[in-house]
Amino acid sequence: MTGTDGTAQFACRACGSPSIVLPAVLADEAVVSCGRCQSALGSWLGYKSYVSRSIHAEYEAVPAQPMICVDPIIAPALAGAL
Repeated sequence: MTGTDGTAQFACRACGSPSIVLPAVLADEAVVSCGRCQSALGSWLGYKSYVSRSIHAEYEAVPAQPMICVDPIIAPALAGAL
């Protein structure tokens, strides 16, 4: 989803909540669920990919600032960009 300010925003398609429940074991195929209605939102791999793409899209909108990130969700994607 895109917010009114043009930034990426996350919300459950079923109830609109931005809350998630991470799987107990962070395996790529594990299910990420909505924190409000418990609907399955997708896989951990899919969620990591969504977060990475969203952060990169926001960064590319403001390229004059250097991007520094140590978050393991998006750090591997940065390695390929360097």
